[in-house]
Amino acid sequence: MAESHTSPGFAGFVDRLSDVLEARSVDARDLNVVFDPARRGGAAAHEVYVGIGAWLDRGEPVGHEGACLNNKSAGARFGWKRDPVTVASFVRDAPEAQIAAWRALFSDDPETALDRATLVVEDASPDSVLSVIFWLARLHGVPAAELPQRWITALTSWERDGVAPSVTQSWTALMSALAHSHFGGEGIAAAWGDALRFTASLLRYGVDPDAVSPEASPQILAEAAYGRAIAFAMNERQDYLQSLARAVRLELLVPMADSHGRLLLVDAYFAVESNAPSGVKKIYIRTDTENTSLGNGFSLMGLYRPGLVGTGNDMTVSVDPRSGIALKDLWTALEAMEIERWGGERPDGAPRRITSYPTGGYDQPWWDDHGRYTLLGAPKQIGNGVPGSRLTWSDVLEAVWRCYNQLRVLAVFDLGEEGGKPRPKPIEACAARRVASGSGEAEAVKYLIAAKWDRSEGHSQTLQFTGTVKRHLAALIEGAAAGRTGHVRLADLAEPEDFDYLEIAGGTAVVNRDGAFLLDDWRDKDLAIQALSADFAQAVALLSSCKTFDAEVDDLYAGSNAKEGLFSSNTGEILRRITLLRGRIAATFQRADLAEAAPERRAIRAALEHRWGLEGKEAALTSRLKDLQEILETKATLDTQGMATLIGFVSIPSFIGTVLQLYGSVVADQTDGAGPNYAIWIGALLIVLSLVFLVVAFLITRRRN
Repeated sequence: MAESHTSPGFAGFVDRLSDVLEARSVDARDLNVVFDPARRGGAAAHEVYVGIGAWLDRGEPVGHEGACLNNKSAGARFGWKRDPVTVASFVRDAPEAQIAAWRALFSDDPETALDRATLVVEDASPDSVLSVIFWLARLHGVPAAELPQRWITALTSWERDGVAPSVTQSWTALMSALAHSHFGGEGIAAAWGDALRFTASLLRYGVDPDAVSPEASPQILAEAAYGRAIAFAMNERQDYLQSLARAVRLELLVPMADSHGRLLLVDAYFAVESNAPSGVKKIYIRTDTENTSLGNGFSLMGLYRPGLVGTGNDMTVSVDPRSGIALKDLWTALEAMEIERWGGERPDGAPRRITSYPTGGYDQPWWDDHGRYTLLGAPKQIGNGVPGSRLTWSDVLEAVWRCYNQLRVLAVFDLGEEGGKPRPKPIEACAARRVASGSGEAEAVKYLIAAKWDRSEGHSQTLQFTGTVKRHLAALIEGAAAGRTGHVRLADLAEPEDFDYLEIAGGTAVVNRDGAFLLDDWRDKDLAIQALSADFAQAVALLSSCKTFDAEVDDLYAGSNAKEGLFSSNTGEILRRITLLRGRIAATFQRADLAEAAPERRAIRAALEHRWGLEGKEAALTSRLKDLQEILETKATLDTQGMATLIGFVSIPSFIGTVLQLYGSVVADQTDGAGPNYAIWIGALLIVLSLVFLVVAFLITRRRN
């Protein structure tokens, strides 16, 4: 189509635009930009809607007095077969009559147009920024055919797939990081100013939008915006890597678009993030092969931005368009939850037209991405600041989990059922068998679930034992112990460190502190369910016995007063009880030994003993008894030594007395009794010495003990 307005061409235009933008930057003249993503109705005479607004409302034209740069419903408004993919494409293809009307309002000169216009925006995305540059070019008289198609191609790829060939060399990624580096700081006007200058400079230098590098275009090194964009792109990578520890990461089974039952297993990432994320982080999420279990990046992504409530961007769930999956089931579930939460009061006086509601509907439904279901967005606010959604982020995550967890499609035979031929049932409907042993404080209670994967005709399924499936199976055991039945909530998934997963002959097993889940998954042999169930019951009995043994050992320590440093006088009886208890412990563990059993039985027993505290229990009990036995035997030895000391000390004065008496007798014989009577004195001395030595011996013996 011929243009009626003369122009120096696109090269001359970008020279002029770059100079204008640079001059405004030097003079500190910010653009007139208003951030209002929820704006409805028509644009005022001085306003330029960028990426917001619509051309039709319920089939009727919207009265825009200003400019509306938006591709939504533009196809129907201008008689095209479909809406353009991007806003920039719409501006390029807009009829000359429409361009002339805008030119009359805003001027054909870029500087004058920017002075007169107030940009009403929802973001500072590459599409929004390029659409404004193309709009100014069309006002300036640049023919649509001269607008660089290469940039449209790069932009379309970004908008369609959400990724770029290179974070550090693609204009879409760099520009997104640059624009968002201002959010939370200088604001939206500064973000737009930098983004427009950066993009205009690249266009001026003839840079390929996917080869933005100093090697290809040394001129960009002089652009401060380039350095800032690189720095913030790297900052986004760091932020993403740090977010992994806090994010909810799952493997989910999602239907493929229009595939009639075909499902694709994908990695999923859900996180709470800042209110102004850039598209760079999305690239890292989509292309991360190192931190995803399947190695294909996170094909399913959910982001929650608490500060953007009411904008439609506060809760979003999207897929990588390249994956071929769609979220129709999730959209249906979210809408059903909204209807229930509103309780018949959901506003529907002015329904928003979306593909999923061709007629009727609600003022603010969940966005369905034109019926593609690759991007779901929360309802925007309804009038007077009323939130359009009554769901929380936890509700959304729970809906995702219910729709796409892997085990939802798995039918099994419950091997714990009694009587009759078992019928296939959902795995979450399997009954947990309560296995108990002992009574009172020695009672041990654990839970066993046993199932066989149904691979009969009509129930052909695929199941990969991903980390999420293992956590799900472990949660079924935890739920049984906690008295929960039915569906496992996302919040109740077991943590990876709280269970052991074993691949054994005939199937798999998950073991945790509450019990075990045995699944026969049709390997080359049947899972030995009966033997494993008997081993499980034996392990529960062993646990009960160990509780009894612990109590008996504690009682022996208490009976000997060993804890207080005092000891029972009945040492012999306690030593006898210790010997008998050690024999019972050894016999109990020998009966429970599975050293000669099949490898899978030994493996599960080892896992049970590890999780239930039985690992090394025999040695621990025996060690405690040995310690007490050694203490009591040492006590007995010291008592014996003390008695010997006492006897020895008492014998000394007796010996001395005997010698003195003998001496007295000799003297008496020699003097014929004429001398002094030494016998009385010797007897008295003997008594005194005996008492003194007795006291000394007692004190020495007591100190030793």
